[in-house]
Order: sequence, then structure tokens, then C-alpha cells
Amino acid sequence: MADIKIDKQRCKGCCLCVAECPLGNIRMSELFNEAGHHYAEIIDEAECTGCALCCQMCPDMAIRIKEVPAQPAGIKETAAKKTKIEAARAGGKSK
Repeated sequence: MADIKIDKQRCKGCCLCVAECPLGNIRMSELFNEAGHHYAEIIDEAECTGCALCCQMCPDMAIRIKEVPAQPAGIKETAAKKTKIEAARAGGKSK
């Protein structure tokens, strides 16, 4: 997942990003920006892989992508194990 932002006021509606997105996750809005152009919009931010092909193609530099660091799987597993251990200890003390 990546943090993608499209500056709708900078976008001139060239559609290069739409054509370049390998997931088809960018479309042109039905709305207009202040300059009178349809602007690009992300369909589902959670689906963006952060490949940055859209950024590379955008002649107006209207797209910004910042990679969101993934939480290591071990942290969730460790927290779940810790919760189970604490629950077991609490259950043992109450008996």
C-alpha cells in the first residue's frame, strides 16, 4: 500500500497516468478543476502498490506517492501470543 495524492488543480487531464497504471486504479473524474480540466483520481488508495509509474508519466508533476512502511508480521503475532499468555495466567490465578 502506498500513500498516493493527486493534485487536481495541477492536473491538465492528459490521461497518461490512467494509461500507465498497471492495476487500472486511476480514472478521470467527471468533475472539473479550476482550469476547466477533468482531473485524474485514484480509485482505491489501498490497492496502490506504489510503483510510481503514474508519477513518472505525469508531465505536470501532479501525482505524489509516499510508500507506507508495512508493519512487520512478527509484531502482530507477538502481540497475539502475549495476549493469550496473559489471559492464561489470569485464568490460572482466579482458580
